Amino acid sequence: MLRMRDPLTSLINIPATAMQRKTALSISIGVFAVSLLISPYVDMPLPEVRPFLPIFIAWIVFGNLMTAYLLYVQFRATGDKPILLLAAAFLFSGLITIPYLLTFPGIFSETGLLHAGPQTSVWFWVIWHGGFPLGIMLYTYSLRKWKSALTERREKATVAAIFGTVVLLTAVLSYLLGQFRDELPVLIEQNHYGLMLNMGIGPALWLLNLLALVYLFTATRAQSLLHLWLTMSAFMFWMDINLSLFAGVRYTVGWYASRINSFISSTALLTVFFHELNQLYVRLIHSQTALKQSQERVETILDSITDAFLAVNQNWEFTYMNKEAEKYTGLDFEVVKGRSMWTASPHLLRGKMYAMSHQVMESGDPAELTEYDKLQERWLEFRIFPTGQGVSVYFRDVTDRIVAEGKMKEANKKLQMANRLLTDFSYSDGLTGVYNRRYFDLMLQQEWERVKQESCPLSLILLDIDYFKRYNDTYGHLAGDECLRQVAQAVRAAVTQPLSVVARYGGEEFAVLLPHTPAMNAVIAAEAIRLQVESLTIRHEASEVGHFVTLSLGAATWIPGRQEHCPDPQALVQMADQGLYAAKRDGRNRVRMQGDGPSG
Repeated sequence: MLRMRDPLTSLINIPATAMQRKTALSISIGVFAVSLLISPYVDMPLPEVRPFLPIFIAWIVFGNLMTAYLLYVQFRATGDKPILLLAAAFLFSGLITIPYLLTFPGIFSETGLLHAGPQTSVWFWVIWHGGFPLGIMLYTYSLRKWKSALTERREKATVAAIFGTVVLLTAVLSYLLGQFRDELPVLIEQNHYGLMLNMGIGPALWLLNLLALVYLFTATRAQSLLHLWLTMSAFMFWMDINLSLFAGVRYTVGWYASRINSFISSTALLTVFFHELNQLYVRLIHSQTALKQSQERVETILDSITDAFLAVNQNWEFTYMNKEAEKYTGLDFEVVKGRSMWTASPHLLRGKMYAMSHQVMESGDPAELTEYDKLQERWLEFRIFPTGQGVSVYFRDVTDRIVAEGKMKEANKKLQMANRLLTDFSYSDGLTGVYNRRYFDLMLQQEWERVKQESCPLSLILLDIDYFKRYNDTYGHLAGDECLRQVAQAVRAAVTQPLSVVARYGGEEFAVLLPHTPAMNAVIAAEAIRLQVESLTIRHEASEVGHFVTLSLGAATWIPGRQEHCPDPQALVQMADQGLYAAKRDGRNRVRMQGDGPSG
């Protein structure tokens, strides 16, 4: 099953906002304040409203079972196994309240259903208020202990085992409490349950729920959206215990108020789910609109990618020119880079392309035209598109139409580019935004086969953040994640070679694949990456290299037919890894080229 590891798909990964924290805190303080205000009157008797308990329990059952189902859906979507245990806790809480209601005296019969005795219902209440906090504690413990992945077969077996155990446990408890109703210890007499305090069961439940609340908060700090409202839910459940024990009698102010706290406890997480589902729907609508626009842009790129291409900024200065454009114009991009397009090609000032380019720059709308180039005596087809920095110009020589073999080659190139664009959606690393290891392995094999046919060099850079474990230990994992994101974007910004691939290789390690790049240029690229990250000046007091985050980089280059010691792509990876090891061994924050080539 496909796992959606994007942070937005799991409530565990969605950080709680300041407003959400204030809302949860305000509700908790409000409930606590009201509980204090009514504490002198908790044992004040109120009218016995018979319909109240069925309505209350019906909502508790609905809220807990719906929450359990939505948590199970979260598990299926994300693979976060602790969520499965949390779903089981809410499932148990929802199921156990059903026999609690059925055995409650005076609701469906004077003594209750299921062969109930006078003590049966209150013992179901005890099990309910003991089982739920135990489930919370088990979930909290599993957050750090249960991280290994499940196969699809084991996943189904685990789900069946956990949920089956909860259902079986509820059935067995219901049978035992009904079968041995006369042997149950007395906890309540004539609606008074003060014996629960005297026997120590009440204080034990109070302490158990408090421990679950403290354990959950200290382990999670309520950082995520799920843990914030789960903490509030546990707090409300604990307040239910407080008011129930202080009231001591059914149908009193405290008894009714404690049921309201249980209502809030079972509703908190469900409300968050419904709110996030609504937000997800809104984001889906926006995403569909953006996707449609993106598809239109992709189609435009695919239609023009085999053309000559050049880009200029708002001052009409060249910022990029591909080989096809250099071949046709006779210009060398390294020479004309930063110069005005109109100065480098003054004959364009007299043509329609000059006026159309200015129109695109001013209006922001793309344009197409066909114009005769008098200097080259060729017909050219232009497609001009606005960009955030200026305009991009695609053009092709349409004097001689492409023969069948050329058309086939063009179609293959378009298909290759389409595949690359499509795989970007499924091969990106969720944390850093660069490509992931799976995409890197695919492109390494693909580029390896291509350069063998074209006999051109293929270079690889492996880089590692120096002393990153110490960074995590010093600044925390959230800061570590932000550091990884900044480093990844800096690496991507530093790599300008066409067809290059920047990927997260694993943990704090990144890989940069450079087709058509000789060893000298690979070292230059690696040094540019190192300087780019160093210029971020991310504080790293635990580093032995300096006070800021730095990189160690290893580079390797393979040229078909010249290196017999590099028989396959993995050998190239091993060479780059050896270079990385050499950079670390020599003091870190440096570049080392493995094999022939310079080192920095």
